[in-house]
Amino acid sequence: MNKEKFLFPVDVYYQTEEKLEAVYHRGQDKIWDGKKVLSEALEKYGTPNINKKQQPAIEALFSIILWGEYAAWNVSSQLSFMLDDYGAKMAAVSQAHDEARHFYVIRDYLHILGHEPQKLPKPVEYILKSVIETNDLSKKLLGMQLMIEPVALTIFRFVKNSNIDPVLSELLKYIEIDESRHVALGVKYLPKILKEMNKIEMLNFLLWQAKLINAEISGLKEMREDIVALGLDPREVFEYAESKQIECLKLVTNEMGINESLWKPIIRVIQFQKNMAFYPNKKHGLFKRITNSFLGY
Repeated sequence: MNKEKFLFPVDVYYQTEEKLEAVYHRGQDKIWDGKKVLSEALEKYGTPNINKKQQPAIEALFSIILWGEYAAWNVSSQLSFMLDDYGAKMAAVSQAHDEARHFYVIRDYLHILGHEPQKLPKPVEYILKSVIETNDLSKKLLGMQLMIEPVALTIFRFVKNSNIDPVLSELLKYIEIDESRHVALGVKYLPKILKEMNKIEMLNFLLWQAKLINAEISGLKEMREDIVALGLDPREVFEYAESKQIECLKLVTNEMGINESLWKPIIRVIQFQKNMAFYPNKKHGLFKRITNSFLGY
């Protein structure tokens, strides 16, 4: 019988990854009541009174985050069904629980601001749909755990540290702890799948990743005005997200016990696209921009 078609794979009981099962138990220990935390933050700091120039930017960014959390909720639920390893399955269930809480907390916060969620920017919609709709377990893990999560963590970190609204900063403090725990599922489980790929499958995997990176950069470019309105530097925000993504990719290769050169082409794509997107001198022509971006100037 094909193990993948067997609904109750008895043998995987002995393959449980203890570190991933620990993610589930840590999640259980760290569960927080979103309604209570939001209520206490409002009682402590009062109704949000954000600068009129910054509130539209907060609303725009967190409308995107809201649908990102909704997508993460769906994807982690999908992963809990797709994964055979009991420890990995438990980690995915824990994440689904967290993402549902993040979704309703951000929804309730936006409601307090009087904001109705808007349609997603096209690049962001493309990324989320790509990760939700793929049936490839490796792509789903990569897209959610190692690409979307680091970008979300970056936005949370910068907005929280800016303390534009203490109520929001209080919520993000809790959300950030949850999200940082979720990365472990991708780092620990993805190497098992990559080790079994042939060269054609690996090429397809890397090309899919490159498309998502391109869409991520386009999405961040569309958010540029909102990021600037919050007093943040778009390039600094992107470079922090970039560093977190690269760090995750390197952790994956370390788990595989292979050289980090596997990701060199992808890292070059990230850096080139970043340099093109945030090129400092608008007077330069296209050829010079491409050349300088490739060389890293």
